[in-house]
Amino acid sequence: MLSLSCHYKRPSFISVNFYLSCGNLHALLALLYEKVLNHERQQEIIELLINTVEHINLTRYLINVMKLTLSYFVITSWQLTFIPIALASVDDIKDPINIGSYLTPGLIKEDETGIFNKLNNAIFMEMNKNVELSISSLNRARRGIKNGKLDGYFPELWENLPGKKDQYVVSKPIFYKRIILFTLKDSGLAELSDFDSKLLGAVQGFSYGKKIKSDPHLNLIFQKDDITNIKLLLNKRVAGVLGGYPGTMVAVNENSEANRIHYDLDKPVAVLESFYVCKNDADGVKLCNSINKAIQSLLRKGILELNEDTGFSRFNPIEQK
Repeated sequence: MLSLSCHYKRPSFISVNFYLSCGNLHALLALLYEKVLNHERQQEIIELLINTVEHINLTRYLINVMKLTLSYFVITSWQLTFIPIALASVDDIKDPINIGSYLTPGLIKEDETGIFNKLNNAIFMEMNKNVELSISSLNRARRGIKNGKLDGYFPELWENLPGKKDQYVVSKPIFYKRIILFTLKDSGLAELSDFDSKLLGAVQGFSYGKKIKSDPHLNLIFQKDDITNIKLLLNKRVAGVLGGYPGTMVAVNENSEANRIHYDLDKPVAVLESFYVCKNDADGVKLCNSINKAIQSLLRKGILELNEDTGFSRFNPIEQK
């Protein structure tokens, strides 16, 4: 005996056509059973099959309509809830914003032509905020956010901040500082691990990262500038030089024996993050979060390019007409 079970549920707006279809299936299967005995009812079987398909198609249509309607309400609710909050987080920040910095060759200049001067302007333009840049010393900039005269300062490195990272409110990296190893081509020295007890030239006051400075196997000797270190390297007074880009590269290219020196910009021995430091309070958190959003926007637009692995950093400023 052929049987089919269709469980009854209270019909709803969406399910009515489904239950009609289920009833038609009962009748259809019963007729198919009778078909063996009565060939004259074939036309009735075909009509029921067509009606069943039509009901099923209608049910699917209604379900799809409801899904689209529900999706519309969810998306609309999300926009009404979260977009005003995101905009409010920027609008809550005071205007203008006071940022501190310090003179850095090629990066921060008093005439505002430095690459970091332009990057700072691009970030706050992305935030639709006015910014006042105060150039002094690094120590004065640090004191500025403690006494409330500044809302933040840049550029900073973790190496220069005492204590733990969670004690500070900082932005995402705005640039990476690559530490490059310079050696003589015939030395056979390629990694820092090759320099156990060998002299490595460095520049006084230059940041190399905590890991390098605290490595007991590295014997660093400090000079006043890169030019002096490159001369010592060529005279084999030091086995290698730790430098940066583009500073040390300039010293190498200006030397007549530059072809004797080996380096690989794509394989830095250390990559240091450069970032903003904001006040350690609720306003500072808002400011650094807004700076982060602006950085992400510049990255998406291709105006800022950063590679954490290689330390590659490039800012492509849009020239103002």
